[in-house]
Amino acid sequence: MSHGPPKTLSSRFQALSYLQPVEPPRRTLNTSPREAAGARGPRGGRTTAFSRPSGDPQQSRIVLLAPLPHERKPAIGSYACNALIPRRAMNYQGCHKMQIALFQPDIPQNTGTILRLCACLDVAAHIIEPAGFATSDRQFRRAGMDYLDEVRLTRHDSWNKFEQWRLAANYRLILFTTKGATAYLDFRYGASDILLFGRETAGVTDDVVAAADARLMIPIRPRLRSLNVAMAAAMAVGEALRQTAQQP
Repeated sequence: MSHGPPKTLSSRFQALSYLQPVEPPRRTLNTSPREAAGARGPRGGRTTAFSRPSGDPQQSRIVLLAPLPHERKPAIGSYACNALIPRRAMNYQGCHKMQIALFQPDIPQNTGTILRLCACLDVAAHIIEPAGFATSDRQFRRAGMDYLDEVRLTRHDSWNKFEQWRLAANYRLILFTTKGATAYLDFRYGASDILLFGRETAGVTDDVVAAADARLMIPIRPRLRSLNVAMAAAMAVGEALRQTAQQP
């Protein structure tokens, strides 16, 4: 056994480049009359034997081909690999104006996951009280992990307090609901929109529906009720950020 340093992937490819095409032996089933009659092995299973044919002109060949130097892909994470990624996709914009609001959330795992999403994308988050759990909830902290410390989070004591703040700031409110009439992919988002998601068990109140500037839905298969709210938030904010990437 060799005790030298392990070979790198490139060195192994280099070694493969010197191999000659290999023609492996073709195995064919050779069944004796006794086995054809249903002979059984020691444990009751059918026994078979394999033999190597000689001089079969139709025998297929398996050839190992190593990539040529100009065909080899750069290592993931290397400078050459990153250079293949479009420049706009690589740059981190930071401090997006897009915002996500949760109306009286009651499942801590979903809220923690959405806040983690907001932290990673640098999207501001709002929680409209009352929530169905405390911020010290174990499941909430587990879903959000240490990302919760990175979220630009605002908590509003009530829907009325949130609405007063929103109108004063002149933000547009985009409600995602299963009862929406417009598909979320067909809507034109603004850079400072607030994407609102309702309570998992009860949605939103009629006052919220009336106050929304737009009501969107994510099309799903008939007879199925809805997506998980954290999944819906990820789809919605992804499309919104894609559309508004170049907006001031």
